[in-house]
Amino acid sequence: MVADGGDPSRLRRLNERAVLAAVRSGGTLRVAQIVDESGLGRTAVEEVLASLVERRWLVEESPAIRGRGRPARSYRFRAEAGYVVGLDIGAYSVRGVLTDLDGRMLGSTRQTVTPDLPRAERLAVADEVVAACAQEAGVPPTRVWAVGAGTTGIVDTTGTVVQANAIPDWAGTNLPAHFKTHLAVADNDSQLAALAEQRRPRPPTASAPADMVFLHAGRRTGLALVMDGKLRRGAFGAAADMSALTGVAWEAALEYLHAVVPAGVPTVDKAERAFAAARDGDRAARAAVRKYAQAMAVAAATAIAIVDPRVLVLGGAFSQAADVLLEPLSTELERLCPRVPEVRASALGALCVALGAASLALDALNDRLLTPTRGPLRPLVARSI
Repeated sequence: MVADGGDPSRLRRLNERAVLAAVRSGGTLRVAQIVDESGLGRTAVEEVLASLVERRWLVEESPAIRGRGRPARSYRFRAEAGYVVGLDIGAYSVRGVLTDLDGRMLGSTRQTVTPDLPRAERLAVADEVVAACAQEAGVPPTRVWAVGAGTTGIVDTTGTVVQANAIPDWAGTNLPAHFKTHLAVADNDSQLAALAEQRRPRPPTASAPADMVFLHAGRRTGLALVMDGKLRRGAFGAAADMSALTGVAWEAALEYLHAVVPAGVPTVDKAERAFAAARDGDRAARAAVRKYAQAMAVAAATAIAIVDPRVLVLGGAFSQAADVLLEPLSTELERLCPRVPEVRASALGALCVALGAASLALDALNDRLLTPTRGPLRPLVARSI
């Protein structure tokens, strides 16, 4: 509960943040529910609600009329007031998604790049993807409040790429500094893919796993850990990074898939073609998928032995081939692990990193919006954070 004494302007800010936090986390709430969630008295809540509606942070919903008496008023946060873009900046593509402030995806786009594209040009493509996402969703660029970026390699707590084997000149890139006109954050792509798996809506019968090993499978491979419902980055942002372990050999495993596809097929399409051939019963392709799964299982089994998770999630672009990949992966894990967790495929596909980056951006926005020590909430217009 917010104290009654002290500086009136500070008290007003504290009350505003308490009410905003209650509605932000609870969705559409009635006044009585906001009173309960915020810990404030009804009079204080009523005053704050009127002020936040006037400044367009909240919307009063039209109440349903049932029976006699005055219908209960309810309020929701204006999720359409601003937007965030999540980026997946990789060696071969830059992908982006735009969401509202409740995380609903409203647009996505992708541009192809190459590993040897100079840093400045790769960042320019990222800027173009941000603009293209806004254009596709019909959103003015000024209403994109925050950008989250996921990228290959080790990313420290400042959003600087410390190491990136897949992109020659990428180490040393400070991504938040590049997106300086926005609130910007960045992290490793596999970490953010796992974050998306935790945060994104799922069927009512499926809950977010509290303990999870996330196997990020695609043109690049990675692992991420969720423990006690929280993403574990590690002390230096490199938790579960096995790229330097020669015994893992998961980068070379792609060659098993590529080798069974005609030479004329573009490299970017070879894995998908191999999975399709395996799906059609081609013996060589099915053998290649088994070899690929065996290589993936070595790294996954190492993480499983350490964490002992309830779930292993196969995510990334290759999760779309779960119908041919999960069975050999599970078989190999049974050989390597004394106890095999539930093995399931993500439904997010190739969008997982960008969606996780959007979640990271939303976390940063929420922290900015709900911190009680910040100044008063101004009338809601573009870049009002």
